[in-house]
Amino acid sequence: MAENTPSYVMYADLKRFGRVSNYEAARLLLSGECRDGERLSPRDRIEDRTFLSRRVVNAAPGELPPDFFEDAGRAAQSLVSLMLSRRPQGAESRASIERHYAGEAPEAMCRALRDHGIDANVYRNLVARVSARDDLAGAQRTALLLTLFLVMGCRSDPGEAVARTEDFVSRNLLSGARTAETSPGGRGQDDRAASGAGGTGLGLMRLFPDGSLRAVVYRLSEAEGGTVVGSLACEPGSITDVDADVSRRHLRIVCENGRWYAEGLGSTNGTAILAPGSDTPEPLEEPRSRRADGVAPARRRIRHGDVLLLGATTRFLVVRLAPEGA
Repeated sequence: MAENTPSYVMYADLKRFGRVSNYEAARLLLSGECRDGERLSPRDRIEDRTFLSRRVVNAAPGELPPDFFEDAGRAAQSLVSLMLSRRPQGAESRASIERHYAGEAPEAMCRALRDHGIDANVYRNLVARVSARDDLAGAQRTALLLTLFLVMGCRSDPGEAVARTEDFVSRNLLSGARTAETSPGGRGQDDRAASGAGGTGLGLMRLFPDGSLRAVVYRLSEAEGGTVVGSLACEPGSITDVDADVSRRHLRIVCENGRWYAEGLGSTNGTAILAPGSDTPEPLEEPRSRRADGVAPARRRIRHGDVLLLGATTRFLVVRLAPEGA
């Protein structure tokens, strides 16, 4: 197991960048309520330095239960105020905090999440979305970015981060964490993929504009619910290795009677499919701006060698895989 847990990365960052000691951070992050059968609350127990260091700062993902923690949003507000009090006054001080929790801090947290087998893409995509929102005031954006960082450090739960963002946005803006519209685009770049018949055992590989492939194969599920592709998809087995203009639940791929089908999920920026040997992508789901109201979810069969085009820049090559267990 990697040495630097998400919790350790969080506390180390708050100390180095925020100038907040582990004790000070734990006072804000840990619950002051006593748990059943215990005399001291988690917050009271940090007076024991061994408990603070071993049990809290270096906690493994999922080791501490949810009721160990205070509300992350309130903790974030308090931490921002504490950080600002220890910096020169002025708008640039708050902007520097925002930049840090939109860039350097998420990079370190994502590395720790991946090292512990946790999908970091949902958190990464949330940070990109929050950073791009021009309807959030600077103070709101800073608080939300730090809240997400704290949720991942304390809970290591991408689903909790999504719920936290939606709650924040609904309370502050009365709107959803929406996807910025782009144009679906371009043709796939891999003309080397051989066409073939459909069948069980398919996967997706991320395809880039220069024709290169990420050396990771995402196996598609043959279970009833299939596989969801999206920037904030949290279902087991979801594929979240996507760019910022891909909707939270953009596309579902299912297997029925040995054949594979892609289904649009009402995405903002649409999906198209480029068949091997073709120069023209066939729309699966038009962008929302060009869809008629009440149109039924789109569905189309996919095969080995197809390229899925999600939004403006996200591309996946469909590849045939050996059956599981073969």
